[in-house]
Amino acid sequence: MRSKRQPDTPTHKVTGHTLREALQSVRRQYGEQARIVDTRTVSRRDTDGLGHAKLIEVSVAPPATAPASAGTPARPVANGRNDYARAISAEVERIEDLVAGLRRGLAADGDEGDRGVADYPLGNGLLTVGASRPAVRHLRRLFMAETGGVEDATVARDHLAGLIRTSGGGWRDLAGCHLFLGGPGAGKTDLVLGVAARLRRMKRRVLVLTYAPRHGGEVHRLQEEASSRGYDAAILRDAEQLSDGLERFGTYDAVLIDTPALGSATFTDDASQHTLAGLEEVHRHLLLPVDADLAERERTWQAARAWNCDWLALSRLDLTARVGKLIDILLAAPLPLSLVNAGAWPGPGTEIATSGRILERILSKVGEDVVAAKAG
Repeated sequence: MRSKRQPDTPTHKVTGHTLREALQSVRRQYGEQARIVDTRTVSRRDTDGLGHAKLIEVSVAPPATAPASAGTPARPVANGRNDYARAISAEVERIEDLVAGLRRGLAADGDEGDRGVADYPLGNGLLTVGASRPAVRHLRRLFMAETGGVEDATVARDHLAGLIRTSGGGWRDLAGCHLFLGGPGAGKTDLVLGVAARLRRMKRRVLVLTYAPRHGGEVHRLQEEASSRGYDAAILRDAEQLSDGLERFGTYDAVLIDTPALGSATFTDDASQHTLAGLEEVHRHLLLPVDADLAERERTWQAARAWNCDWLALSRLDLTARVGKLIDILLAAPLPLSLVNAGAWPGPGTEIATSGRILERILSKVGEDVVAAKAG
């Protein structure tokens, strides 16, 4: 039961999996004299997967003058959010260095032909299905450094699978509140409807929200899908309505939020972006169409940082004939993969991304092309 709050008291938030754990953190960070103002149960996204966890949040009024002893620091230690921000900054720097390296490789690629990939067991096959030569050379360098260059396709396959970052879970792990972002035509609505239908087949309680729909047609489509699939649906007017409603959404196993296109007239408000990017309870997925050109990919990486996204979802996989482009995307992506959408809904549907499935898509196409070449 939530305790009575004192609204004018400046407070800090401390969370724990249990009340005891939270109170121990309070004492460690603020000392024995800190006053507990409020306690409540909150839902937070799982930073390592697609689910969410119930935590105890304690609001703390620190003492005016903290004890001077070494065991009770005068100011709170760096919290999880600061640690997360540092980790994201380091990851962004790593990705930018990688992208710069791929560009340098492309610029120097003119006269080398296929040299540099011949001793990489997957090299020629990946080139055949559309991976860029700089990307394959980069994979080859990693393979040589980390495996000693064993000429074994199985070893190379396992090594490549280890480089593909995903949520690592399954459909039963997908829970909590999920916000889907993307540019015009990225396929957000198709993905949201596909995920909602899949979860309903598993008897999960689902709520689908459409943020500031552009016209009645979007609303009508959502109403028809919700009615036929058996889940709840509603419209969100603005970011504050979402923020205020998060506690009430806890009765659902999953809440899926479709949004307008990034940069559209209904989605350019800085205050709304700040609110949505700062919601700790929400998983933010940024959609990237696999058939997008390089410039659009780079805009996507910029949007991922601006919106504080947690996951990358791939869409329109059915619209590219060169599935090897996934290699270039995965090497440069600043985020792990969450979902892969194989086509418009209702169609092939949406999958939870796993390294095994991604690799199977790429390498099965390598096999098909080899067979076709031999037949020719």
